[in-house]
Amino acid sequence: MKNVSYKILGFLFMAAIIAGCTKDFAKYNLNPDAVTTIDPGALLSDALVKTSDQDMEPRTNYCHAFMQYGYTSFWSGTTYVESDGIGSRYWNNFYRPVLNNLEYVIPVLKTQPNLASTYAAARIWRVYVYQKLTDYYGDIPYSQAGKALTGHIYTPVYDHQQQIYADFVNELRASITLLSNNSTQAVKGDQFYGGSASQWKKLGASLLLRVGMRLIKVDPTQAAALTAEAVADGVMTSNADMPVLNHSVALPNGFNFSLNDGVEHFFLHKTLVSHMQASNDPRLQYYGAVYDKQISSGGVITSDIPANFIGYSFNAVDPVPNVRIRYDIFGTEVTPFFDFPYAEVAFLQAEAVLRGYITGDANALYQAGVTAHMQSLALLPTNPTITAGQIAAYLTQNPLTGTTAQQIAQVNTEFWIAGFAFDGDEVWANWRRTGYPALIPNPASVSQTIPRKMPYPQSEFTLNGANVNAAIANYGGQNTFNPNARVWWDK
Repeated sequence: MKNVSYKILGFLFMAAIIAGCTKDFAKYNLNPDAVTTIDPGALLSDALVKTSDQDMEPRTNYCHAFMQYGYTSFWSGTTYVESDGIGSRYWNNFYRPVLNNLEYVIPVLKTQPNLASTYAAARIWRVYVYQKLTDYYGDIPYSQAGKALTGHIYTPVYDHQQQIYADFVNELRASITLLSNNSTQAVKGDQFYGGSASQWKKLGASLLLRVGMRLIKVDPTQAAALTAEAVADGVMTSNADMPVLNHSVALPNGFNFSLNDGVEHFFLHKTLVSHMQASNDPRLQYYGAVYDKQISSGGVITSDIPANFIGYSFNAVDPVPNVRIRYDIFGTEVTPFFDFPYAEVAFLQAEAVLRGYITGDANALYQAGVTAHMQSLALLPTNPTITAGQIAAYLTQNPLTGTTAQQIAQVNTEFWIAGFAFDGDEVWANWRRTGYPALIPNPASVSQTIPRKMPYPQSEFTLNGANVNAAIANYGGQNTFNPNARVWWDK
């Protein structure tokens, strides 16, 4: 009995000690250096930066190759061969650093009326990023994406692209309204416009224009309605309106990683070079140059005269290429990134006028797009300046003429020229939407058909197998570049 009593007393003593230790456990065991609250503006800022400081290998290897901007012997996209190691990086680059931030911060911002403009901006950027993903892969995790932390959803369903696009419209409309109603409220963490709600509204309207024009094949009536709505809301009207991310040595432009690699300082393609030479395009001297060797080996420019340029050709009997992308302009750590060029907004409106979706002067919009893009190059390193006289001469030599179909082709070919380097993924989407520029597939490729949708990452078949397998049923039942692998709006 005595031993039992001692045991009971010992237990009570230990319980008292534990109670004493745990009473103020949170108070005394809190890391004084830990972050206890997160600034929503900082998360939005990080999402904006991460959108363009990730490596651009998935865009160059595939989108630049598909759109015949360039070539390296390393690019599997030149011969239309799948490479999960490259293609999956587009998925990972956006879902992990960018959308993780946005999916976390948007519900936080929703509860704070004093941050309504920041809430709207975050929703707009969320649409911007998800549109890139769904246009690249097709059906993707959307409604349940990014919910592992807040909703414990680890295997999100793949939403159909048509449903995703419908939600894009809802999100953009709601965000534009919020920005209109809170126009004096600064956007926190804004990397583009110094916090201007009115500028973010223009970006939202321009994105609605892009969304609307994607639908010309599947729903031209809605395409016309959304285009008119976007223009009425107030889209970008100059280069001053476009979102430009200024990079630094600490947070370099994503192309720096790719172009400075041993095999990534790519040759320009003959399709691009020949077109720009024939049209006397003054941008060509800034797109490319002849180097004595790759920049990673200390290469230097030996000629920047476009007449001397020889682009890479699919035809093996053609001369060997000699012109590479200008590293000093597009590849430096501090090269600004054009996330959504105003020129593209002007070209989309010009096409919308030609299709009868909106009223306006298609020629004036075409000229505005060409002019704006040529002028925007001056924002890049080395200050590449195209004079007013050069712009006028180019427009005189390349006027918007011909039938409506020919003019639509010309507008979208200019879209292709203006999208060089920064916007290869968007140009690939625009080509699938319109068919322009008219490109001849690589005759030595596996399928001899330019791919129209990227395969899903192999990691999804391990981590989210049931949902990804259900998704590929919509694309020929194969996770490949096959003829049935087209996104919803590319019918």
